[in-house]
Amino acid sequence: MGFERARIDDVYELLELYRKVYGRGYALPLGTDPQVMGDHINSPDTTWLVGRAQGRVVASILATRSSADRLAKMQGLVVDPDRRGSGVAQQAVRSLADALLDSGEVDSVYATARTTATAPQRICLRAGFRGLGIFPNQRKAAKHETMVLLARHQDGVLEQRVPVARVPIGLGPIMDALDSVPGMPVRPKCMPSDIVRPRTARAAGGDIELVSADRFVLRRFDEVLTDPARRFYPFHQPNVLLAGPDGDYEVYAHLSPADGYCALIGAVPSAGVVTEHLDQIIARLAESGAHHVETLVPLDAFDGLSALLAHGFLPAAVYPAMRREADGFHDYVVMTRTMQPLDFRGLAMDAAFRPFAEQYISQWTQMYLNTQGVFR
Repeated sequence: MGFERARIDDVYELLELYRKVYGRGYALPLGTDPQVMGDHINSPDTTWLVGRAQGRVVASILATRSSADRLAKMQGLVVDPDRRGSGVAQQAVRSLADALLDSGEVDSVYATARTTATAPQRICLRAGFRGLGIFPNQRKAAKHETMVLLARHQDGVLEQRVPVARVPIGLGPIMDALDSVPGMPVRPKCMPSDIVRPRTARAAGGDIELVSADRFVLRRFDEVLTDPARRFYPFHQPNVLLAGPDGDYEVYAHLSPADGYCALIGAVPSAGVVTEHLDQIIARLAESGAHHVETLVPLDAFDGLSALLAHGFLPAAVYPAMRREADGFHDYVVMTRTMQPLDFRGLAMDAAFRPFAEQYISQWTQMYLNTQGVFR
């Protein structure tokens, strides 16, 4: 079976396919809303492929491209139940990744996979993707389900990574996990930091104003954060603004109370100023329904990573060569803080992700269950 670009007249067959596989429980408009689906099929930033058998659509997969960041996000894989077990899913993933990377318009493609079964993870791994970490307790709607991160790079990109000389010692375990990933270069040195975890009373976030006017937040974000490096968070746009009680800082975030999820995207005047107030910011987000908070940080941001570690964030995933600059490709690390107890029982996780899960469980236990443990 070959894969080809989806056409507008495929929309209703695609709707039938998604409904056949998921019933009426599919949460994304890309599988339920004909207008949204048609817009994506026509969009130059979307590559949507379908597989046909006897003239009928039996498989579908798509990717959204961020042209400015030269990244693509793969999603929406669906295969007719009658065709499962025939290799169609792996063919779909490989065909789409090949098309994106061969276009020369992206440097890497990433995907996330659920941990309810290992099959989606292994389909990506067999299609040339590398396992790069986990997202623990990310989705409240799925009982705080853990997801995994996978990525595949253009040939030669990993060899152009800008070396990182040192990282905080709290990143040592995830650096060990990354050593198990094929094709990774020499790791940075793990060094102690002078920043320690503050021993303060329980934080309250009531004095922080949370503004949730989407258009105003995005307009303000575009006005105050113009440096691409300081607002790098592909496929995320801020929908809330958190303002300090004295107006001395602003934090921009994407908040989804329905999922209990929040991504911290940018801050002014600087991340260094904001980290002093992180406990209060996290408390305010928790009051608004966020139980999982994450942020994306350059791997060479030693002080920023140290401050996050000191405030209860832990490294969950590393994305090598994620952002391109004139001097080469820069690595990023996903730092997460979860306000819910970890529950990894019943996870279906391929061996490629176990080192990342084990290091996270160990550090989370040390951070929250051993009151003497302090990361430096």
